[in-house]
Order: sequence, then C-alpha cells, then structure tokens
Amino acid sequence: MTGRDGARLLALPPAAVLGRPLATLRDVDATVEPDAVWVLGPSRNPQAFARVRRVFDAPAFHPPLETADPVSRRPLADGLSVAAVQGAGALRASPEGVSSALCDSDAVSLVCDDVATTTRPTALETTLEHAAELAAALPAGRTTTLLTGSVPAGYDELWHLEDETGAVRAVDHDPALECEPAGDDCVSVRVRGAGPTEGYGGSTSFAVLECAPDGVAAVDTYEATDFGLEAVAGIGPKTAARLAERGVTTREALLETSIETLADCPRVGRDRAREMHHHATVLETGEPRRLTDESLPGENWSQPPLCLDVETDGLSPTILWQVGVYDPATDAYRAFVERDDPDDPASVLEAVCDWLLGVHPNRALLTWNGWRFDYRHLGAFIARHLPYYADEWESIPKFDLYLWAVGDENALLPGRTNELAVVADALGYEDADTGLDGAQTAAAYQRFARTGEPLEWDRHEAYCEDDCRALWHVYERLRDAPRVRQDASRTAAAGSSGSDSSRSTATADSEQTGLGDF
Repeated sequence: MTGRDGARLLALPPAAVLGRPLATLRDVDATVEPDAVWVLGPSRNPQAFARVRRVFDAPAFHPPLETADPVSRRPLADGLSVAAVQGAGALRASPEGVSSALCDSDAVSLVCDDVATTTRPTALETTLEHAAELAAALPAGRTTTLLTGSVPAGYDELWHLEDETGAVRAVDHDPALECEPAGDDCVSVRVRGAGPTEGYGGSTSFAVLECAPDGVAAVDTYEATDFGLEAVAGIGPKTAARLAERGVTTREALLETSIETLADCPRVGRDRAREMHHHATVLETGEPRRLTDESLPGENWSQPPLCLDVETDGLSPTILWQVGVYDPATDAYRAFVERDDPDDPASVLEAVCDWLLGVHPNRALLTWNGWRFDYRHLGAFIARHLPYYADEWESIPKFDLYLWAVGDENALLPGRTNELAVVADALGYEDADTGLDGAQTAAAYQRFARTGEPLEWDRHEAYCEDDCRALWHVYERLRDAPRVRQDASRTAAAGSSGSDSSRSTATADSEQTGLGDF
C-alpha cells in the first residue's frame, strides 16, 4: 500500500492457510499488501509455509523451520526488521545472539512463538512461560517488545522480570502504557499477541501488525472468511466447496457464472444466487449499491443531518468524555471534550445539549450503529445527569446509517467488515492517520482519570472528527450509488398484487450476469 509509513507484518496461523483456496490467500495478499508474512508456530508446519511462499509476493518466515541460525533478523520495510528466534531453546542456547540482533537500531521487536501466558483460575494468577529464558537473553534497563502467535491478537501487557531469575516483579495491564522499564536490574518485556482471537473465528482469524521504529503501533484482526469467495454474502465454507467443484473459486469466476447455473447448486436457489452476484460486484468494483428505493435517512430534508460520534472510557462507560459533531451544510466540526474533571459526566453533555437545542433545534442527528452505542449511552446519561433536557433530547430526530444500510438491507457495502473505518476506507475516505481506535481512546482516558496524565488532546479530537467526517463520506457515496436493476417481470407482478417491490434486486435469472449489469 503506497503512502504509508512503517511496515505491515501479516501474522498467519497455519489453520488460516491450509484448507483455504489459493484464490482466498491471493485476495488477502492483494488487500493487505504486507511487507512480510510471518507463519505462526510454535510447531513446525512446512506445508503452510510452502503455501504462503507460493502465493505471497512479500518475503515469508516461519521461525520453527529455521535450522541454519536459531536467531535471525527478518527485514520488513523502511529499514525496519524483527529478530526472530526458533523457539525458547534458542533463548537459552544463544542469549548473546538474541541480544546482538536486538541491538540493531532497526529491530523493532523480538518474535518468539513459544512465549505464552498461562492462567491458573484457582490461584487467580497468570504466569509468563519462559520468563527465565527471556530474562537471561534480553537487555536489562530497557523495554523489549515481544511478538508471539501463542497469545491472541490484541493482548498487550508489560511484564517486569528480575534480570537474574526471571521472577515477575510487576505487570502493567494498561494497553496504552508508555512502556517505561522498572529499573536497571529489571528486564521489561512488552508482550503483544498476534495469534488467533478466541471467539473471532477461532484459528482462522489472523492479525496485521503495523510496525514503526518505536515498536508495533497497531494490531488489526481479520477473519479468513472476509476474503475470497467466502467474503460474498450468501457463501459459507460448504457453498464455497460446492462452487469449487464446479470450477468457481474466485469472485471473477462467480460473476462469469450465470444466475441460473448458480441457482442449480444445492441449497442456493435464485434469490441467493442474485445476492451473490450483487455483493461480488460490489466487492470487485469497490462501489456500493442501493438495493431498494428507500431514501437515505434525512435525504429529502431541507438540511442534512448532523453527524455525531461519542468517545467513552469503556464499553460500560462512567463518562462520555468527548462528543464530536460535524455539520455537512457548513463543513464545520465542533468538539465537546472534558479535559479538566473526569469525575464530572454532566458538563460535556450540558454543553452539547445547550448547543444542539439552542443553535440547531430543528436538525436531525446521524450516527453509525448509534442505536447500539452512541444514542443509547447519550440518552441514559442525559436522563441521569440532565433530566431537565431529557424530553427535548428524546424529541430530536435520530438516524442510524448502519441500520439503514445493513440492518434494513437497503444497500451493499464494499468493506471487508461493516465497521465504519473499514467501509469508509473502501469508499476512498482519507483519514487523519491518528493511529487510534475506540479501545485506545477509552484506555487513554482511563489513565487520565486515574493518574491525571493528560492525553494528546488534539490527536484524540482528530480521531473523533475522523469518524464524523467518514460517516458523511459514506452517506454521500450511498446517496449517489446506483440501484441494482430490478427484474421487470417481478416488479410488474408485485405491482399487480399491490405489494411493495422496492426490495426486489433481481436481474433476469437466465442471463450471463457480470460487472456490466449494474
């Protein structure tokens, strides 16, 4: 991917590689554009490694297969590299080699899949496996980032170990930590998981790590079914296997197959075949499609809705500390932020209500999935802390673009997932590149509330503004998106019976349908 700083490391578990069509892996390669591919251990899997080497353009490494040198430097991009060790045995046998590899100025982290965490529920205790080996091999008085596929992606904790014994001195559980070492006699290891995420597709999920000179900036998780044929609505593993038996292994091949032929596949049928075609076209072109004649929320109003986003201190918030509002009519953004007293949840809400009701009393609001989060928490907090504004708040028209597009099935979106940032990126939105996500902003504010350490306020405000502007970008693209051509015979039949045909998305069943049919 052009124009990005740092390097992108793709961490693939063998289970996400084996049994997947090569076309799916090629789709991962084309979409993620990794600078290097790490096939996870700790067990040797030469078949998965060979499959990755065959498909991906970027260099690949699989530490358990390293025989010539148990410690090796693996280049990424932009002069960055990682130090990969074959396993815990290499930490014991070659601590000097590990230390030497990490002393290179371009080595951003150590890769070792043998390192894992083990929790003993009865003792309410978590241990770090191979802590003694890490303490012997890693330099004291500094923090070393360690990447492991034996811990789920998203894990991010700082372990402080005694430099001689490896005994755990302390563990910092804050994912937004500053990674300060505990002392010159302490080995500090920031353990970051890159393995499959439990509850997110099991072993077929994989991670993409954004590496920077000062470490790993972000870890994104994907599901293997977000790529290839299985990314198409209506196609699961069994249907993909049946299509493969007919020589259909890519979305391009799917679009070259007539709806009639697809409908003859077991458990497909014409409606599902049409859905496959429509969604495959959206994914291939990167262009959204409207499935019905339903107007977008507020599309015909005299003024566009105000785009709103909130930031909290967690999924069960004690404060809504930032509310951002973007006005498409004036291209103006307004941020309401609690910077002074994290124990005061009312002041930001009061400022928001004063502004909305006093300046924009007749405007509607627009969110992305707001009924599940933004509106729900705003309504609850206003009722609790500003009861005198509760009725007026409830009277404000509130729209949810996610609900309209996805929940009500009015449109097909080109993102690999339906997260706002993913959809907006697929539709060409260029964000401010803050490197933040919702979990990081929440964790940062938690730390501010606990320690008084100020946030990078401008950066966090830019993140919230990005979400608001991205929302409007998606809205505009959906507003201008073409509608799927309807089947005239089905429309006529619906009209004669008086039924609503606005959700009909069919083209002629027996046509050889493809990209040109939109």
